[in-house]
Amino acid sequence: MSIDSDTFSENNISAHFTQNNLPFRFEFHSVLDSTNNYLITLAGQHEPEGKVVIAETQSSGRGRLDRHFFSPPGTGIYMSLLLRPQQSAQNAQMITPAAAVAVAEAIEKVTSKQAKIKWVNDIFCDGKKVCGILTETAFSPEGEKLAYAVLGIGINLKEPGSGFPEQIRTTAGAILSEKEYIPGTRNMLAAAILENFWRFYRELDQKTFLSEYKKRSMLTGQRILVIQDAVSKEATAGEIDDACRLEVFFDDGSSAILNAGEVRIKPLRIESLP
Repeated sequence: MSIDSDTFSENNISAHFTQNNLPFRFEFHSVLDSTNNYLITLAGQHEPEGKVVIAETQSSGRGRLDRHFFSPPGTGIYMSLLLRPQQSAQNAQMITPAAAVAVAEAIEKVTSKQAKIKWVNDIFCDGKKVCGILTETAFSPEGEKLAYAVLGIGINLKEPGSGFPEQIRTTAGAILSEKEYIPGTRNMLAAAILENFWRFYRELDQKTFLSEYKKRSMLTGQRILVIQDAVSKEATAGEIDDACRLEVFFDDGSSAILNAGEVRIKPLRIESLP
């Protein structure tokens, strides 16, 4: 491993690929407002599938529901991948859960830390959120198929020197402490995520990731707060079905099947998991 192997570069990432002929083309920036925003612009300029944009820091990193994603320099992975899926819009909805499994498996392979998935797009280690995933799509002018999907992945790999901002300190965490971190891990983890995801993406309609997605769910059996149309209801989270929807059981005896975009899920507590 080279002396500057902690620096993001195409060579430092691709050195960790185990497969040949992967389609990724890399572009690196010291700072962007958002890797997703930047790549959406490129997508509108007919950039081909496989473009990966990575920034050392983001000034306006964001997640679902326009939440801010804290993106300090030198401690994380902030990357976006351009996809042009030849899939139905329904199958394309599987991009985010496929990416969640790709990230979770990569974390465990590279760091040996256990990773769980909070439906639908967050990864947790040791009870704290360490990764958020945001997929943004656009349809063709005819409106019948996707023109592109931009898959954004933000990861807190090691603890920032000054810690996390107070407003997220109780919920956000890092995969590794400063002492645990080994230079080069960012490139290794980025490579593992991309390679894992591409394996799932090539067979997206077969949902080869699905059993792992269900197995890694951290909400199953937990008490949660379902927030929909400004109304909050307590419930118990059930299983995830084959369409990656979450079944919930409300205290009044009713139940519902939730789609990813319908609600905001707030765990009332996360009990320790084996």
